Amino acid sequence: SLFIFSYFIYLINLIFICLKFKNISKYFFIYASLICSRSLGLTYKLNNEFKIKLLEKGIHISNHDHPLDIFVAQSIFRLPTITTVDQHLKKILPFFEICLRNFGHFQFNHLDHKDRKSAYLFLKKICNNKKSVLIYPSGSIYTGIDKRFSRSISKLSINNGLKVIAWQLDYKDISKKYYFYKKDVLKFILTRFISEEIELYVKKVKIFIPKDYSCEQEYHDMLLSFYKD
Repeated sequence: SLFIFSYFIYLINLIFICLKFKNISKYFFIYASLICSRSLGLTYKLNNEFKIKLLEKGIHISNHDHPLDIFVAQSIFRLPTITTVDQHLKKILPFFEICLRNFGHFQFNHLDHKDRKSAYLFLKKICNNKKSVLIYPSGSIYTGIDKRFSRSISKLSINNGLKVIAWQLDYKDISKKYYFYKKDVLKFILTRFISEEIELYVKKVKIFIPKDYSCEQEYHDMLLSFYKD
């Protein structure tokens, strides 16, 4: 099956990491994620306009509403981010933390104040170097982006003169967003094998330029309103 094949690709990724071919291993990590997501019934609907915007340099942000978002982040955005996913996927993927670090991701415990501070410093370093990054402003699939929107986005954008590329993603099968996933990865995967296909599409995307706003508060409010409209 596709899932077994994706697992095989993941193991090849580990081999290349051990052999110090880190850049090559990153491509295998990306394609392992893409193939795995397809095996779980996820299809991607991205037109050429959206594909071009994925190449935009800056801070990419997105709503985080679905457990399959981790596959979207790795397969589509292909950018470093801060994540807690290792706490769940390491149960079924050997040496998953090593793969995350090799790709450039930062793992942290969102309940630990020092870890949250370290995660922000990680994002700050990337932005200082004028490199692109992916951030989920809500921080969790359990908290809607309209309920919590990190002020770090506008701050990092203004301080480093980086554009914010805001994405609003949606899944066609909305009924399965919260029903199946209760921090049990294995159960979720087994359930996805017998479930309907889920179609991911871009509801809207907009590029924000920091100099267009008079202050950080106005900028923050405009970013937040993008997801409320």
